[in-house]
Amino acid sequence: MTFHDPAVLLLVIPTLLLSGYAWRKKSHSQIIFPALSLFAEIPPTIRSRCAASLPGVRILAIMLVVIALARPQLQLREATATSRGIDLLLALDVSTSMLAVDRAVSANDRSRFKIARKVTRDFISRRSGDRIGMIAFAARPYPVAPLTLDHQWLNGVLDQLEIGGIEDGTALGDGLLAAVNRLRASPAKSRAIVLVTDGRNNAGSVQPLVAAQAAHTLGIRVHTVGIGGQGAAAFPVEDPLGGVTYRQVTADLDEATLRGIARTTGGQFYRATDGAALRKVFAEIDLLERRPIEEKVSISYRELFPPVLLAALLLLTVDTILRTTWLRRNP
Repeated sequence: MTFHDPAVLLLVIPTLLLSGYAWRKKSHSQIIFPALSLFAEIPPTIRSRCAASLPGVRILAIMLVVIALARPQLQLREATATSRGIDLLLALDVSTSMLAVDRAVSANDRSRFKIARKVTRDFISRRSGDRIGMIAFAARPYPVAPLTLDHQWLNGVLDQLEIGGIEDGTALGDGLLAAVNRLRASPAKSRAIVLVTDGRNNAGSVQPLVAAQAAHTLGIRVHTVGIGGQGAAAFPVEDPLGGVTYRQVTADLDEATLRGIARTTGGQFYRATDGAALRKVFAEIDLLERRPIEEKVSISYRELFPPVLLAALLLLTVDTILRTTWLRRNP
């Protein structure tokens, strides 16, 4: 509890001094009975006890009035945390090469795409307060989800994403430009793209570095992530006799282009050879793309003087009624 005008509380001091002075003056002005000892054996009555406490009631009422004048208040603090949101666009390669299983994870039989999807889902879950959108690309890009704060829905869309829905290829430049177009009209102060691929540009009409220059012009950072181990990886193919068999394919990641995209836009290039490395990469990106949270605090007060003043008026009313009726004294 606080007081709007705490200096008013100093009036309590002269109130107590004047009350003490009035009590002493009244006690000296009373007629002293010469044989007061004759009444010593008479027990005090309820009326006499109430009469003795009346001065205290009046003093208490006056002190409550002083407290009410100081305006006691109960402070109510309401804080609303507002994040300076970042708009993030995830660009995920869904070409068939993402079905390859690297040697480091062959025991788990998990493809690059499944690892990327799981790590991306965890990354999305950590980005509360940010709008995140997603595109996928193979021989051409296509939108998966617009910028949204509904990360649960976004992860549901990500879970439904599969490879083979569009013609095969890696349109790296077209995919990046599609992501840039998604962020172009964004009003956010900070905008970034995370591009995940395991190949090189071999489709589409836009060169990757041209798309990177467009992102730089619009002030959009691009973090590139090259996924896949060094050397050969196991790639699933249909067996003519039925089922699926694996054949070894050589990695074809164009690190130079991915580094150039990141360097042009002020982003970072990362190489992830397995799931653990990819989780570490996304953890680093998570730290890079952070902004401080601004807290807008509004403080309101609830006035407490009305009940205090009401209590003072009630005490003064009781004091006046008792003095003029039941506890009335004859001069």
